[in-house]
Amino acid sequence: MDLSRVVLPTFILEPRSFLDKLCDYHYHGDFLSRAAKMDDALERMKQVVRWYLSGFYKKPKGLKKPYNPIIGEWFRCMWPHQDTNSQTFFVAEQVSHHPPVSAFYVSNRKDGFCVNGSILCKSKFYGNSTQIVLDGTATLTFLERGEEYTMNFPYVNCKGILIPPIVVELGGKVNIQCEKTGYKTELDFKLKPFWRSSDHFNIMSGKIKMGKNTIMTCDGHWDGEVWLADKKSSNARLELLWNPDQFVKAARLQRNVIDPNSQHEFESERLWQRVTEAIRNDDQEGATEEKAVLEDRQRQEGKERKTTGQEWVPRLFERGPDGGWVYMHRDLRPWDPHNDLFEYDIDGVIRTKTRCAVGPLRAPSIINIPVGVERMMSVSSHESQQQRTEEEVIVESENFPAGRGLVKEVQKCTQQIVRLVKIEEENSQKLSAIVNELQRNKQSEHVGSKGITRLILFLVIPVVLAYFISVLFLK
Repeated sequence: MDLSRVVLPTFILEPRSFLDKLCDYHYHGDFLSRAAKMDDALERMKQVVRWYLSGFYKKPKGLKKPYNPIIGEWFRCMWPHQDTNSQTFFVAEQVSHHPPVSAFYVSNRKDGFCVNGSILCKSKFYGNSTQIVLDGTATLTFLERGEEYTMNFPYVNCKGILIPPIVVELGGKVNIQCEKTGYKTELDFKLKPFWRSSDHFNIMSGKIKMGKNTIMTCDGHWDGEVWLADKKSSNARLELLWNPDQFVKAARLQRNVIDPNSQHEFESERLWQRVTEAIRNDDQEGATEEKAVLEDRQRQEGKERKTTGQEWVPRLFERGPDGGWVYMHRDLRPWDPHNDLFEYDIDGVIRTKTRCAVGPLRAPSIINIPVGVERMMSVSSHESQQQRTEEEVIVESENFPAGRGLVKEVQKCTQQIVRLVKIEEENSQKLSAIVNELQRNKQSEHVGSKGITRLILFLVIPVVLAYFISVLFLK
């Protein structure tokens, strides 16, 4: 039984949206800040796995499910990093309702990383248990190294719904892979067998591999200690990979969120504000009524779009070349300390304040050039991109329809295109000059040959006439 279409009672709800819950992975974003600076590829992979495991130990007590996000709902927050004087920005949006797809993006360009991903959340009921399947992937990018780490997610298994006790576990296989370095981590989250003791809750194991060769193995509890064993060493020395003890929890980054009263209508905390207040006040009837108002409005708006044949267009995310959801305003440029000042967020749009205006790099290669680039080229040919302010560049790019896709991505490439066009024009002029010169030389040679012929005739004819005249008179 698929629970994604079922209206759940409010007493089992965790008082926050699923979009809010997605940011639990990033309370230890400083792990990625350190990983980006590591020179050893294996150490970077270990640090990425440590960061990945840090997203699971924060969980509610008992069986609690976050709100199903409303289509068009979005959430944003920020964590300041005291050690590096930087900020990690998070933004998520519900881009589809049926099926329920949540897209998210994380950026800390100063520390050299960003994360882009999307999740299709599916819930299934099996009598005494339920499973929440997180179908999707995330891509972690280290900007200065050009490395991408792709990863998927385990499923959540809740047992004891009808027959207590209630137990929440993680299950399934996870792969974290970096194609550039060749390292791959395989993690196996295991459910507790029926006949085993309570010590076998939250068990996991895994391998760090290079190609087909296993470099290290890991074992432990994902909400407790996880140990690494070096398979290359005969001593099999153990290394503590992860342990969410009191010191780790105390070092969690502090999350900053805008006050709900200052948020936009469809930002998560403001959108669900009345439902949350009712749940926290133990007013289940009021929470149910407020929740029904939001869900009924969503259904009505969905019917109207279906009647008019309109498709929902997300505000912050768009389809990528592979069909997945990508953040429209992503910037994959390595941090430039000479030009980049700081990152900031305006209504979910993450930007970088710079000394000189530059266009964001949104992909490692050019995929296509959208409609409107001709206009950008014509403007750039008369006015240097470096002389224009950042606000002018942003306004010009935002004048294009949102559906045109990669406009901002080609701003930097436009300068190169204009430069190549100018070089081509200069070469064409030089080539024309060379052709004209050749034609003039050819004409000169032709005229010169005619002059020589005439000179020869003028010299030869008198001699011939004199010869004939002398012959006649001698006779």
